[in-house]
Amino acid sequence: MASNSMQITPAMNQVIPNELWVSLESNDSTMMKAVRASHAPDGRKVDVKPMLRIIDNILLRAAPAIVEGTYEDKGLLEEEIFSRSDVDAKLKTLASIIKKVSSELFSHNNLILSGTFKANSNVNQTIIPYGMDCKCTCSGGRDVHATIMMLLDTLSSYSWDAKVVLTVAAFIVNYGHEFLLFTSSEANNSALAQSLAFLKQLRDITDHAKFSKAKIDAITKLIKGIMAVTKYIVELHNLPPESIATDEAPMSNAMAYIPKAAYWTMLSVVICASYIASLSRSEETTELLDLSRLASEGSKMLVILKSYKTIYKEYEDEKCKTAYWDLVKTFSSTHSDNMTVLKTLLLAKDGKQHLVGHTSKRIHIEELREKHVFLLASGLDISKEEIDILGKLYQEAKFKGEVQYEVVWIPVVEKTISWDQEKQQKFEQILAMMPWYAMPEPSKIKAEVIKYIKNEWRFENKMILMPLDRQGKVGSLNALDMLLVRGNKAFSSIYNEKEESIWEAQQTWTLELLLGGIDNNFSLVLDWTKQGTIVCLYGGEDIEWIREFTKATKDAVKNISSGTSFELVYVGKNNAIKEVENIIKTIDEENLSQYWNDLSTIWFFWTRLESMLYLKMQQCKNLKNDRIMQEVTTLLSYDDSDRGWALFCKGSEMALAQGDVALKSMKEFSERKDADLFQAVSNYIKKSQKIQRCSRIILSGDRQEIPSKKLSSDGCECSMEKCFVYRCCADK
Repeated sequence: MASNSMQITPAMNQVIPNELWVSLESNDSTMMKAVRASHAPDGRKVDVKPMLRIIDNILLRAAPAIVEGTYEDKGLLEEEIFSRSDVDAKLKTLASIIKKVSSELFSHNNLILSGTFKANSNVNQTIIPYGMDCKCTCSGGRDVHATIMMLLDTLSSYSWDAKVVLTVAAFIVNYGHEFLLFTSSEANNSALAQSLAFLKQLRDITDHAKFSKAKIDAITKLIKGIMAVTKYIVELHNLPPESIATDEAPMSNAMAYIPKAAYWTMLSVVICASYIASLSRSEETTELLDLSRLASEGSKMLVILKSYKTIYKEYEDEKCKTAYWDLVKTFSSTHSDNMTVLKTLLLAKDGKQHLVGHTSKRIHIEELREKHVFLLASGLDISKEEIDILGKLYQEAKFKGEVQYEVVWIPVVEKTISWDQEKQQKFEQILAMMPWYAMPEPSKIKAEVIKYIKNEWRFENKMILMPLDRQGKVGSLNALDMLLVRGNKAFSSIYNEKEESIWEAQQTWTLELLLGGIDNNFSLVLDWTKQGTIVCLYGGEDIEWIREFTKATKDAVKNISSGTSFELVYVGKNNAIKEVENIIKTIDEENLSQYWNDLSTIWFFWTRLESMLYLKMQQCKNLKNDRIMQEVTTLLSYDDSDRGWALFCKGSEMALAQGDVALKSMKEFSERKDADLFQAVSNYIKKSQKIQRCSRIILSGDRQEIPSKKLSSDGCECSMEKCFVYRCCADK
């Protein structure tokens, strides 16, 4: 055939033979046996989920109805995909195979391409596939089954979910733009549509009379089915390996069904590719019948795939229920050592018995035998400040040798959330900050373990620390609070379940109690008071009040008696780390006062106060007569006010004031020029507290141990109501 007289004759009226429909119905047909025989995976792992979301991104613009209901916020879809640098690297490795599949899809249409387009109606409808140039010549034609077998041969080394997603990706890359031009009414009237139509040689794009709405609707419906079936194949294929490997029904049946679903998906893709190429000409009845029957078969497959997913969930729930009660029984039994409990809890789904550290060093669980072990449970949102403080306690125990224990981190991740590369990187970043060991693969933590931690140890969102002694017996559920309040001195109380013993006999509200612990900033403040220095700790997030208070305080300090020193220190605000960072920057730039520059110190100060509150709530029978309880409650309530607060300390004496009271006391002292600043301020605060004030406390997380109507703050006789405050960010 002469090169200047090319004629293109797509096989647009391809009819799916009845034999193929019959073969598709049976798992034992010769066709399906050939399909399964083509599968020769080489073990490579392909993360297909990012590619699926990119395909959704394309379809969202071409035909929004196809991805309707898939994403709650479609506006975030593009940002979520293309903001991840690792996606680009993954797709580059798959580009060549997508191009090859595109070529084979295109050749099925029996198109003969050349570098010159002849101006006739057929050439005007030519679609050039992604990754091919016009010098390629394809002829001869193939039936649809032969095309699918060629695709399966090309993709033989890939897993079933990868085969399907790569085929769909090749289809979308080639035909997504054309489908957009035909289906988007907005695009049909735009300059973009006209430009694309010209480049694609679709010159009649605006002539709606030539398009078949019935065919467009049928193709849209089928593509929606393709995407739904594809996602179920991916979901079932990515079930835990121990579930897939089982010979037990129904999972063995589900895995056996995937090749049939994959074949249907490829068949539908090939047919859609052919029929999209024929959209600008009148449809034939056979085309609509093919599309309709394929969609109907897809709907049946969806029902079956959904049922397998439901059955799997019921199957896993039943296994989890049995394993959960076995776990409960294990923890409630007496053991000669801690290995039974630790192995039951820490063994991964694949049976691995090792833990991993921040240096990637691995240890066998056996190395924890006859040791005290703290199990740290948290999400991937555990903060650097939390890790820093626990790390100091852990290192102190290691090097001082007074007490010895190990810590194992159990990352609690919801099983409904997929574990991807982004979460793996987050896990590794957190582990790098920890001086202890962790379970190496959070995605392989058993479901019954997660359930046990939530139900029995009352884990919600905030980290918890669960102590096990050398025999695997669980210590106090309040171990974390006890460690934060008393440091490693609380060790014996934690394991003896004598929580009240962490409070020293006749202990009173002093600066040593408020700042006791391992932090160097705390020690510096305590040293000042021992030297006779008056110390004022203040906090809040109202920068205007801070400016006014620090100025008034500096003016007042000028009048104190000679030989008396004064230190003013900003200690932040509870649950507002980001805001505190900005305030500290302003305080430093304007030289307003001293401040704790380590955010871990600030987190420790406030979290330790909350821990005091929680412990007192459970131990004290008469809270109104407990001075420590009253002062802690008052300080937390002042912190939650719109203004700031200040705590004046001299020796063993302290005077706590709400922001406005503290400010007025400083101004009054400046005017009176009294020599004894602390006494004057203390008297002023006592006088002002006679006026009843109502207050509130917002605590981090919901502590079930705090009863309703039991808290009250200084200055108000009413009990506090317990309520819940929901916020999207803890730093707001």
